[in-house]
Amino acid sequence: MKLPNLHNHTSRCGHAIGTIDEYIEEAVSRDIYWFGFADHAPLPAELRDGITMEPSETEEYLHDILAARKRWNGRCEILSAFEVDFPLFETFDKAYLHDPRIDYLIGSCHFIEDWPFDHDDFIEEFDRRDINEIYRHYFSIIEKLVDSGYFQVVGHFDLVKKFGHRATEDFTPQIRSIADKMAARGMAAEINTSGLIKPVKEIYPGKEIIQIFYQEGVHVTLGSDSHAPGHVGYGFDEAAGLLKDIGYTSVCYFKERKRYDVSLEDHQ
Repeated sequence: MKLPNLHNHTSRCGHAIGTIDEYIEEAVSRDIYWFGFADHAPLPAELRDGITMEPSETEEYLHDILAARKRWNGRCEILSAFEVDFPLFETFDKAYLHDPRIDYLIGSCHFIEDWPFDHDDFIEEFDRRDINEIYRHYFSIIEKLVDSGYFQVVGHFDLVKKFGHRATEDFTPQIRSIADKMAARGMAAEINTSGLIKPVKEIYPGKEIIQIFYQEGVHVTLGSDSHAPGHVGYGFDEAAGLLKDIGYTSVCYFKERKRYDVSLEDHQ
């Protein structure tokens, strides 16, 4: 049973290791046929070091991915993408939002205003703020991300839980509203397995949110958010099992911004 994996990085971001071909070789060994590179779109200089590529590297990055597509033609379908921070930064050329060479864009939130809330060096800020206000602000950004219409995929929908901080208020109504908008736009939610190796030890998003996605008719895709070849496809069996338990019969991938579905029925 072949599966897609739409969220994988390259060494250009400064915090991933391995060559492009090493990632693809691992994907092939794990029966991942639709393999997407979605490296971090460039951030401003004061935020960029060790996190994203330089703005001048975006064309080189795309060239590398498209060259790999030719090398692996017939053995693995290589997809080209960016993971783009929202709100948008001016260091990512908006022309890429509609560039036909790019198969899809993952919209993600890693900053609440100027706070990189998922960065290990800034975890103490959680103790200085009201946890419910953090969640409220985070989900308001995700909702605006969806409203923008720029993206095909919402990345790690509840990344705000990365270090194990949990809201005490019920955000179900806001999450359901976002899910309804995603369904209306044909956007997919990423089932991101990297949370299993983070402090939270849980897939992004958690089961309750995935159930809301299912109820609202939101399509889902898979991403291991790989920063090393050995991470490719990590936890996919667990993720596929969870999706099937909830009721999903397929996951999807995007090529040239168009969605294609892949059955989960035969996945054990």
